[in-house]
Amino acid sequence: MAAAVLLSVSAQAAEHATITLYHHISETTPASTSVPPAKFREQMEHLKADGFTVMALPELLNALQQRQQIPDKTVAITFDDGYISIYDTAFPMLQEYGFPFTVFINTQPHNDRMNGYMSWEHIREMSDAGVTFANHMENHPHMVDALEGEDDAARIARLEEELLRSQERIAAETGQDHKFMAYPYGEYDIPVKEMMERLGFIGIGQQSGAVGFDSDFLALPRFPFGGSFTDLNDFKQKVQTLSFNLQEVDPETQMTTETSPEVTLQFGPGNFNYRQLGCFAGGQPLQMEWLDQENGRVRLSTEQQFNMRRFRYLCTAPATGMPGRFYWYSKDWTRSLPGNQD
Repeated sequence: MAAAVLLSVSAQAAEHATITLYHHISETTPASTSVPPAKFREQMEHLKADGFTVMALPELLNALQQRQQIPDKTVAITFDDGYISIYDTAFPMLQEYGFPFTVFINTQPHNDRMNGYMSWEHIREMSDAGVTFANHMENHPHMVDALEGEDDAARIARLEEELLRSQERIAAETGQDHKFMAYPYGEYDIPVKEMMERLGFIGIGQQSGAVGFDSDFLALPRFPFGGSFTDLNDFKQKVQTLSFNLQEVDPETQMTTETSPEVTLQFGPGNFNYRQLGCFAGGQPLQMEWLDQENGRVRLSTEQQFNMRRFRYLCTAPATGMPGRFYWYSKDWTRSLPGNQD
């Protein structure tokens, strides 16, 4: 019986991974998106010492889509925007550890040789060394926001042109043509996801959570690190999380005009107990109305008011037979209103 339980737990773990997200590895850049080099080294040392498999993102995404088992505690490392500290600090450190990684670049700052960003010479050097480069659009737009006078069709046509221009420039400079894109600011809506699907792209967000066989490949989660999220214990907890199988998310879109929206979720079966599910927002428990607890269907609501542009609801549950490990899902919201931009 014990062997059967261990086999079940091992099989569950072989379906999951996490993707980390960084921007700056520096002590002199904006704190909210920066991890000091010493903290970053601590995190990489933990991955090495604790037996994690650090997998290149293209390899990981292919394995998950093909439903191929992967090693337990698998991580892919990613960076957004292409800042110079990735080249100066992260690149040599990750080479030292032998860890593959991916950089999502918005191409215009590199075209313009903007201060604080890598040059195309840096990018080509890293690409030649095996670093993956992929799309983060051209001008880092709020993809959910229409320009004045635009309807949805015109907005999507504009975004498609920008996406493809960026894709062509990355391919021309690096020879890489990966069909996945990290949404700027982690923002997307249903028309954007439909565009991505039509063009054959995988979409990657900034909502926290693990990835698995049944994840939404038009909006894969990543764990962002920076600012208050640089503590090693926080890192240890997140990189070993497991992915819920969400069978219903209503509303599917992250767009809302409300400050305290409701959402209905149905969690598919997994190696956890529905009665141990906890959901939170702003550090406070959400109201959980079970619509069908036996089948994992719950409505979440709150009396809190969230006036910022982006906020999220978080749900976790302890994994049975895997002490200290949790299933993790977050539902992101975006309030795209006049004057409510970054």
